[in-house]
Amino acid sequence: MDWSIVGCYLLSSIVIGLWANRYVGNLSDYLVAGRKLRLRLALATMTGTELGLVTVMYMAELGFMQQYASLYLAFLEAGSVLIIGLTGFVVFRLRESSIMTIPEYYEKRYSQKVRVVGAIVMVVSGVLNMGLFLKAGSQFLTAISGLQDEMSLKLIMTGLLLLVLFYTVLGGMVSVVITDLIQFLILGTGMVIVTGVVFWSVGWDGLAAITTEQNGYFNPFDSENPSGKGPGIGWLQIIQMTIIIGSAAMLWPTSAARTLSCQSAAVAQRLYSLSSISFLARRALPVFWGIGTFAFFASQPQLFAEFEQAVETNPSITSLSAMPLFLAKVVPTGLLGLVTAGMIAAFMSTHDSYLLCWSGVITQDIVAPLAGPMSQRSRILVTRIAIFIIGAMLLIWGLWYEVSSDLWGYLAVTGAVYLSGAIPTVVGGLYWKRGSQIGALGAILGGLLGLSAMGPCVERINHWFSLDVNGTHLTLLTFLFSTLLYIAGSLAFPDKTTELNSQNSGTPPDVNES
Repeated sequence: MDWSIVGCYLLSSIVIGLWANRYVGNLSDYLVAGRKLRLRLALATMTGTELGLVTVMYMAELGFMQQYASLYLAFLEAGSVLIIGLTGFVVFRLRESSIMTIPEYYEKRYSQKVRVVGAIVMVVSGVLNMGLFLKAGSQFLTAISGLQDEMSLKLIMTGLLLLVLFYTVLGGMVSVVITDLIQFLILGTGMVIVTGVVFWSVGWDGLAAITTEQNGYFNPFDSENPSGKGPGIGWLQIIQMTIIIGSAAMLWPTSAARTLSCQSAAVAQRLYSLSSISFLARRALPVFWGIGTFAFFASQPQLFAEFEQAVETNPSITSLSAMPLFLAKVVPTGLLGLVTAGMIAAFMSTHDSYLLCWSGVITQDIVAPLAGPMSQRSRILVTRIAIFIIGAMLLIWGLWYEVSSDLWGYLAVTGAVYLSGAIPTVVGGLYWKRGSQIGALGAILGGLLGLSAMGPCVERINHWFSLDVNGTHLTLLTFLFSTLLYIAGSLAFPDKTTELNSQNSGTPPDVNES
């Protein structure tokens, strides 16, 4: 019964891809759905995209490892999105500019060279960021279905990726929006079911026992985790996550794609105000599942010991596996199929949007500027080819190649490679008239320093230079470095048009003029 429910859902995705292809007439339809998204549909597709299986997995893992303290991320993100929605900071002006991608703004404000370089760094960061999505999905299916054959699991995950490629290549943003709406409904139903089952299985007493009997962790400002399940959080990491989450809320390309697909700048701003609720839920509910998982295992010490032993001896089982193992034990048949379909919907809704976003950037911001004039049909064809190429890279990197890193730390570090340069470049371009091409190039390329915050690089840096730094230190250094490069480069090497207009009028020129 469970697999039948999952199969029916997957079949519907194929039908949607074939149907949506009829409504793709030009590149605007393909990349931003013709800029016709109304508020309700934009809200559904924004939630469907950002609430991916990878988010569910790493937030549940944090809930399992850090218990109540990990809720700080949910409130940080919801607060950031709400502030952006109330003020319209960045997103309102970006939507008013009628661009389709962030690098397109780079050319409009600076130069074509900034656009191409910015697009390349964005794609590198984005594809690396997706690197562990398939791994997270495979670990979920392994734990919740009981599959033990590694080859069968890889083939299933490969098939899911091919299905996403199929309907995304055919219908573009039209297909993505429609499937996101359906995935939003299925995922929402699944999340309500899981939350109810978790509470029913653990109860108030079990949740309270985490802090009263089991030495649970509930103070995020403490750098020591009293539960012993991994390190604490502390002030420095909270500052790091505030910067990353706030930056991503404004400029992460998949979110920006929804902003740029809205009917107007006012709708885009309202989208952020309302999305603060769903963004809070997308992090808080999986954390609650992780907390419930910890309470369940902690109430059965022998089972907990068996799980910890399995993590040490079986490479296919990690702390990410705890939540789906828990759900497999407590969710009844039938409901388990609906929950699994919901999680697969989360997996697919993230992949389709990310694939379309990065392939669109490759076409619009790398190939087209370098190759010269291209027809609408040629651009759509290049975008479709790019989707397949990125999909192949993800399959090799994320599923067939073993990557050892904690999931949330990996996502934060790889995302910072793009965000650390994009924030000063976009914010400075929108609100500082003296921002120049050299400053923008320096900031964007400075973001590549963020690669040093990845686990293997940190180990080598500490070994070679006898230091004691971690990914948090290096990520914060990258944001500071890129910002300083933007300011220094803009002041030392102003654009010629900026200098000329300033000399003629005595005042800095308008953003559009520069």
